[in-house]
Amino acid sequence: MIDGTAAHLVVSGITKRFAALTVLDRVDLAIARGELVTLLGPSGCGKTTLLRLVAGLTLPDNGHITIAGRDLTKVPPHRRNVGVVFQSYALFPHLTVAGNVAFGLNVRRRPKSEVAAAVHRALQLVHLEHLAERPIAALSGGQQQRIALARALAVEPDVLLFDEALSALDRNLREEMQIELRRILREIGATAIFVTHDQDEALTMSDRIAVMNHGRIEQCARPREIYTRPASLFTLQFVGLSSRIAGTVAASDNGRIQVETPVGRFEAAGTLAPGDRAIVATRPEYLRVGSDGGGNTATGTIRTIVYQGSRCLVDVEAASGQSLLASLSGDQAADLSTGAPIRLSWPVTETFAFPAPEARP
Repeated sequence: MIDGTAAHLVVSGITKRFAALTVLDRVDLAIARGELVTLLGPSGCGKTTLLRLVAGLTLPDNGHITIAGRDLTKVPPHRRNVGVVFQSYALFPHLTVAGNVAFGLNVRRRPKSEVAAAVHRALQLVHLEHLAERPIAALSGGQQQRIALARALAVEPDVLLFDEALSALDRNLREEMQIELRRILREIGATAIFVTHDQDEALTMSDRIAVMNHGRIEQCARPREIYTRPASLFTLQFVGLSSRIAGTVAASDNGRIQVETPVGRFEAAGTLAPGDRAIVATRPEYLRVGSDGGGNTATGTIRTIVYQGSRCLVDVEAASGQSLLASLSGDQAADLSTGAPIRLSWPVTETFAFPAPEARP
């Protein structure tokens, strides 16, 4: 957690509506100087709208946005000193690489010597100083992405914003750029917000991830905590694979609950009351073949085995057609075959329990 008084960027109580649709609903977010926070969520969850509000491209209906202690809620974009890298890069084809990087500085009417030095520094950061005089059309997609980043860096912004900035790249190049971009941001100590719907990208790059759903932040935490200790059923479902089984709480005692399901009775940490409908879940890597003697167990039939290099993803059909996913090492999966019976077990400490969502009419 970040103390709002010590944060570099503070979003407080932000609400945004378009006609009758509430896109953001009283969103709070505090980001420390030098921190990269990713807004992660499905299309329509409000993440790009929040980014545009920070950039000043849209104004909120309620709430405040503060950067470096200055309230910028109603300040126009050109007076915010915020850099934005768009999905489309938005480079000018009639300008050279250096001309594109210098654009923001020239708009600010900086001296020519200052512009030249800033452009050189920015191109050095992205390792493209040797292409300064090349036309934009002669660059690859990955090089254009770096130039868009260099242009944003050249003005030394208080905050950098990335709107699906890597999504146009192919997978291998995107993964390379994730590592390179993280290196650059750490090297310069930049404060940044990164918008993506790609969970792997968020887990790879972020200091913290803000998982968004229906205009609200479901959970904001470090990547490991988001994955291993999801605070909501939505976060569990959206980030990573999981096995989920619906049931009814049969007993509750001292922070532990027993949930009766079609697959069996499972124990989990939780405070739900007996009779409550619940979803119990776990991650595939916590499942093991056989019984460990002290955890949750279930039996079923192997439906599919998917080879994933050093591990195999095994889909098991349990009672009532319920699916259990197990990520097993090559040794554990070596003797398994489709159609064969199997017993799986996993620790109670790695079993999640959430209130079951209400059925929609």
